[in-house]
Amino acid sequence: MRKKLLLLFAVTTTCFSLPTSNLPLSNDLINRNNVIEGIMTLVSNKYVPRATIKSFNETKIEEMLRKKAPNLNTMVIDKVLATLTCAKEYNVAHNNILTIIDYSLPSSEKRLWVFDLNSEELLFYTYVSHGIKSGTLLSNYFSNKYDSKASSIGVYTTDQAYYGREGLSLRLDGLDRGFNDNASNRSIVMHGGWYMDENFIKKYGRAGRSWGCPALPVHLTTPIINTIKDNSLFVIYYPSDDWFLKSKFLNCHHFSPLQSSYKFESEEKPPTEQREAVLFAGLSKNNEAIAVMAADHYERIFHTKPPLERMLRRQIENMEYIALSNTEFKNLVSSNDKDSLSFIYFVVPEVKMQRGYYVTEMKIVPLGRIKEVRPHIDSTNITEPVKNYTVDFEEKSSVHLRTTDQFIRWLGL
Repeated sequence: MRKKLLLLFAVTTTCFSLPTSNLPLSNDLINRNNVIEGIMTLVSNKYVPRATIKSFNETKIEEMLRKKAPNLNTMVIDKVLATLTCAKEYNVAHNNILTIIDYSLPSSEKRLWVFDLNSEELLFYTYVSHGIKSGTLLSNYFSNKYDSKASSIGVYTTDQAYYGREGLSLRLDGLDRGFNDNASNRSIVMHGGWYMDENFIKKYGRAGRSWGCPALPVHLTTPIINTIKDNSLFVIYYPSDDWFLKSKFLNCHHFSPLQSSYKFESEEKPPTEQREAVLFAGLSKNNEAIAVMAADHYERIFHTKPPLERMLRRQIENMEYIALSNTEFKNLVSSNDKDSLSFIYFVVPEVKMQRGYYVTEMKIVPLGRIKEVRPHIDSTNITEPVKNYTVDFEEKSSVHLRTTDQFIRWLGL
């Protein structure tokens, strides 16, 4: 029971990044072996915001945005300028750093910019994730609701940095009523993600997805968070007519009591999620393993790109693994391809304590080579798809496999 409770706690938190406010931000917690990250952290120190923003000059800021960020859409620039104007109108205190995310772009493209408004410089330009319920390559659904696992658009200010289960992370304070004002309570934070690496994106065609958090490439997480933390302005854009109409940060010069009284609960329903059935092995009463294959082996055997929707959310020894669907497993069994069956592994989540919080890692169960797979065929209905199997191993005891299409917290990017 204790193991089940620990596992539940470790995998149920939004973005796997529950804040731990009492942990110090000491240099001892930084990975001393990561020389590149250390150098980038030192370089970023000159960008740590110390000053409040100077008097806002819309023309100069617009010129800077267009010059320094030619890929930034005109509509995005217009809304950012409106946000800066309205933030001043509403006396929203913020420093000289401005972060912009454009979620109208696909996750395969760089869509996060960080600017210094005082020096009029572009500091960072990189990739950023969206929530797993917001879309796959493109994001088109956003939510302010708890447990939605979707991104939230709108205007934020940044809060304190802290060390969570994803390492250095940054709290975000949503200011846009009805669009992101639940972000803090939803544990929507900025953190790093191994699935945001440029090589990963180029290999698989898109970035991985978070549970609603804007995740960054790991090597840029520390310098970006150290630059934008502590009360900078943060704008997440998407061409939403609802946001354009109802946000007070886009309409301060003509924002009426009628607009502020709009009900925001009429949120669109999230897109229907189609999940393929995968296979669990019952190893013991409290421990079930999932059948997987390394992503590189998967691509070679099935002659198709590995589906990120069935990729484990944690790497194992820096390798990605794909949960096999029932259809794929059945085809391997039918072909009697023993070599391909030898690339099937069974993995379980393992909960560990790191820096005062629980993290989930994936562990391969050493069952050895598969000797034989026996499908359980219903003799009363032979047309019914096979959903259960017995797997015999050369050295270990047999295990029973069953299929499930239920949501699995540590599966899918």
